[in-house]
Amino acid sequence: MFKNINWIAVIIAVVLLEVLGYLWYGPMLGAAWTDAYRDAIGREPDMSNIVVTQSLGVVNTLILVLGLAWVFARMGINSLAGIGAAAAVWFFFNFTTMSIEYLYMGLLPNLVIINMGYQLVAYLVAGAVLGLMPSRSKAA
Repeated sequence: MFKNINWIAVIIAVVLLEVLGYLWYGPMLGAAWTDAYRDAIGREPDMSNIVVTQSLGVVNTLILVLGLAWVFARMGINSLAGIGAAAAVWFFFNFTTMSIEYLYMGLLPNLVIINMGYQLVAYLVAGAVLGLMPSRSKAA
């Protein structure tokens, strides 16, 4: 299933997304996210087990990037068209799933927008990396 995946591209994308997450939820929007979280959930974010949480986040990011790499390999995407494909995947799957948090769980729009914004940028970055570093079958 994963034989045509460029693993170097996957690793690069995962690292870039982890750096993006650090910047997004840290220096860029960390205070706004913490305020939005507190307003939506009614308590401070639980950072007591941050190592486990961040480790699971890396696994989640790896699954996301692997999924995109698999789709790209199946579709023969090997250019900047990966950005458009990643945006479509984000819209049809991630955006709709995260919208549930706003629609049915009652989370405030500002928290959902911060989280959706990160996800969109993450998909676009991953799409660019995977599109510009095609799978082995396309590179050969």
